[in-house]
Amino acid sequence: MRIAIDLTATPKSKTGIGRYMLGLLKGLQEEDRENEYYLYAQDDDLDGFGIYADNFHMVPVKSKILRRQYIRILWEQIVFPWRLRKLKIDVLHCPNYTMPYTSRLLYRHLAVQGTFHDMTYFNLPECHVGWKREMFKWYIKRTARSCDKILTISENSRKDIPKYCRPRNPEIAVTYMGIKEDFLNSVPASGDQLAKYGIDSDYILYVGTLEPRKNVPGLIAGYRALPDDVRARYKLVIVGKKGWMYDEIFDSVNADPALRGNVIFTGYVDDEDMLPIMHSASAFAYISLYEGFGIPVIEGMASGVPTVTSYGSSLEEVAGGRCFLCEPKSPESVSAALASALEVSERAKSGDLAALEHIAAARDRAAFFTWDACARETVKSYEMAREQRDR
Repeated sequence: MRIAIDLTATPKSKTGIGRYMLGLLKGLQEEDRENEYYLYAQDDDLDGFGIYADNFHMVPVKSKILRRQYIRILWEQIVFPWRLRKLKIDVLHCPNYTMPYTSRLLYRHLAVQGTFHDMTYFNLPECHVGWKREMFKWYIKRTARSCDKILTISENSRKDIPKYCRPRNPEIAVTYMGIKEDFLNSVPASGDQLAKYGIDSDYILYVGTLEPRKNVPGLIAGYRALPDDVRARYKLVIVGKKGWMYDEIFDSVNADPALRGNVIFTGYVDDEDMLPIMHSASAFAYISLYEGFGIPVIEGMASGVPTVTSYGSSLEEVAGGRCFLCEPKSPESVSAALASALEVSERAKSGDLAALEHIAAARDRAAFFTWDACARETVKSYEMAREQRDR
């Protein structure tokens, strides 16, 4: 098959869907040497996807076009289908909820697979900017009715999707995301790496975009509820770029003398520094209100760090009983989970067998999720999309 993947909405700093695509492309290059892949990407980021296989071809699209919303829509709906038709593409993978709807008229042969990562535009509408929320709700409903196959990244998301839209093909495929193997083989951070980000003590770590769904205020409140002597020993390090609706995060820290100086915001950190910083954390916390998968959770477990995450959504599914769970909106519950994780961390340092077994079991759980397996299941989904189109 000739398979196209739409990477045009993927920014240079790869978080969220960007990290999913990096991992998937790595797995596809390892697992699939038969199909031909055409990767449509912004022309100033062609080297940002780690492409090396001979059957993978970058197709540049002018970034100036893609960064203007109305022009991007025109390109996607008019130009893109014709370019796909010219290359005789059999399957198009759209990983960002939208798709070229006009392809149903302009290129009827084309099978389309859409990846729906989560349904937060519906079940957590308060966590999104109004115009963007309504636009993506429309995209999701329309893509569900138009595409030949929906793929998602957890059983929890598979169950949620039919609650909010009516898929043309109700058989939704699930392909778990994978762990970057470097996390399983990471090394501690150097003094210079820690100093670079103002880290001068033991710490609890969070990694993720600063946006409402990630519940960073809830994490800060849980950290604030820890005993004074614990906060004196462990700082809270928040790694991630600003997303939207983040003012509350900084305001809560600046307004509280007990938090100022104890909460460190690093901004975006690349993997070269982030992997050792995660490895060196005393605990890792990711207590999002809802996730389609929650890849930071398996990164924390893979790094050998006691990990705290939320009950519910896919996070509990992914944790597999190997994390400390909490109610994300309860500071007392968050604080108790953090305390438990820190206790295991300390016991492990002293050689406690039960603590070391907990960490080893969590690493094994994380190692279960591989990009090669994700790629194999994704290729099967491409084949099912093609079969659905040919019916």
